Amino acid sequence: MQRFILLLSILSAPVLFTGCEEAGGGGAWQPTTVAVLPPDFGMASDDDAATDVPADSGASASAGSGPGVFAGRVVLTGTAPSLPLLIAQGANVKDAAVCAAVDIPDERLVLGADNGVANVFISIQKAPRGTQPPEPSPEAVIFDQKNCRFLPHCLIVPVGQTIKVLSDDNVAHNTHTFPKRNSGVSTGVAANDREGRLQIVYKAAEREPLAVKCDFHAWMSAWHFPVDHPWAALTDADGRFEISDVPAGDHVFTVWHEAAKGKYVQRKLKVTIRPGETTTMDIEYPSSLLDL
Repeated sequence: MQRFILLLSILSAPVLFTGCEEAGGGGAWQPTTVAVLPPDFGMASDDDAATDVPADSGASASAGSGPGVFAGRVVLTGTAPSLPLLIAQGANVKDAAVCAAVDIPDERLVLGADNGVANVFISIQKAPRGTQPPEPSPEAVIFDQKNCRFLPHCLIVPVGQTIKVLSDDNVAHNTHTFPKRNSGVSTGVAANDREGRLQIVYKAAEREPLAVKCDFHAWMSAWHFPVDHPWAALTDADGRFEISDVPAGDHVFTVWHEAAKGKYVQRKLKVTIRPGETTTMDIEYPSSLLDL
């Protein structure tokens, strides 16, 4: 039985998706779009280089045991840097009437209350044997563009799910994806396309989030994470996350963030899940690990 994890707001569709938080130049961060997600995605990491956290190559769960919950926060420790705006209102950039109509924040590092880090991808490294991929929703996920900015900045989506690429700008864009296990896309998006003529479907799970760029406006970037199990989450504006229905036993999670050196806060984070219990963890993200 599928259970959904509400991260920011609930979609009407039966499968949930997670989107990144919206950033603002050093102030309080507000969500830009839906952020929801299902509970059964599995992912194997091809990178064996680990941090100091004990590692396990897979998950060991007792047959017939009930699931538990993995929850917590990702918190930046040390001195938090202050990032300048990516594009300041009125800046001399391409298509400035649209792209510089408002301030555009640098979303590589979004900090909330008590230095909680938003937009961190947390995913089980290897799904337990027999895990079935979640069914895609018949309702497409929306990936939008406004003021030359991708919305949401980050997205977790099940394999096979249709993503509609929209634009609220009266200038042309280009959506260029950089996957490793899927076919790449590099397609123009017409001005004011609210129908989503461009649709993206990832057929295979990726081992880590893949970059999305606009070749017409070089500063535009986003991250998509296609998954084939339901145990993945994206931290909210204050760095919080929750992953439900995790099988009891020992699991290894990856903690991935675009601003970290090598992209990983933790490559192998060992977590023990007990039946019917919530395992809570504060994951420290040292500022010395930042690469900005």
